[in-house]
Amino acid sequence: MPSITGLRISPPGFKAALVDISASGLLAEWGVALRIGQAVTVDFEGTFSPRSLGAQVVRSAVASMTSGGVRYHVGLAFTAPIAFEDNPRPPPETSTEDAAVQVTVADPLQPDDIENRW
Repeated sequence: MPSITGLRISPPGFKAALVDISASGLLAEWGVALRIGQAVTVDFEGTFSPRSLGAQVVRSAVASMTSGGVRYHVGLAFTAPIAFEDNPRPPPETSTEDAAVQVTVADPLQPDDIENRW
C-alpha cells in the first residue's frame, strides 16, 4: 500500500510497522502487547485516506524475540470498513467451473461425518 508510509496506534501512541491491510482491518508489528478487546485509534502516515480510524484489538501474539526485545503481531478490526483507492480490483470473473467448486464448498462436512483416529 504505497500511500501508507507508517502508522501509529493509540493508546499507547507508538509507531508500528504495517504487515497487511484489508477493508475490515490490519495486522501490525510492534514492541507492545495489547489486550484483546481493547479499543484503539489507528493514525495513518502518508497520503492514505482516511487519516485516522477506530479499531478493536482482535489478536495479539509474539511475532519474534530479538536482542532488541519482543515484537508482537497485533490484529485490529476496524469499526467501519474502508475503501482502497491505490489499487482498485475489478470483481473476479466466474465461470461454470468456479460455480461447481462453489457448490461443492457450500456443503461442508458435518461433525458426525468426521472421525478422529488418534
